[in-house]
Amino acid sequence: MSRYIEKNKRTKALITEAFINIMSKKTFDTITIGDITAAAKINRGTFYLHYLDKFDLLDKVEQQLFTDIGNHLDELQARYATPATFAKEQELLAASLFRSIATQSPLLKIFLSDHGRAGFHLRFKAAFAEKVQINLSKNDYYQQNLNVPLDYFIAFITSAFLGLIEQWLQNDLDQTPMELTTLYINIIAFIQKK
Repeated sequence: MSRYIEKNKRTKALITEAFINIMSKKTFDTITIGDITAAAKINRGTFYLHYLDKFDLLDKVEQQLFTDIGNHLDELQARYATPATFAKEQELLAASLFRSIATQSPLLKIFLSDHGRAGFHLRFKAAFAEKVQINLSKNDYYQQNLNVPLDYFIAFITSAFLGLIEQWLQNDLDQTPMELTTLYINIIAFIQKK
């Protein structure tokens, strides 16, 4: 990798780290480019070489978060070949996803708090729902056997899963990923009881 590319990556990482650190203390609306450049120890020109403004920076940080979680969802959902596979592996799949969320929890907590930009919850849900829909559309079993409209099915799945994740974040990750997985499995089992 060239020195120029490496330097750009380091500069972007410095800017992102400074920005996230500031967002943990101040609301997005009150953050200035000056705050970010001072914390990152760069000049304004360097900031503008990489980002149009603080909204562009936030969009890129959010998109990277959605991409990271989405890539993890892709890996997990690729294994949902059939309900039998899912039933057998749902504990491992859920634990893996919850570990991924735990890794991203500092950023998610900031974005879901009043320090984040309005509408993050909706953008997060939309990104999550899009991944679920893309992966389900590749799965013949779900296409042939789902007996409810797909948009309602996706709305239910994403809302339930994200609600569980948000509660976990609000509780400061009071459960380990494995404990949350057990809780998730117990909720599913309770819902499935007739």
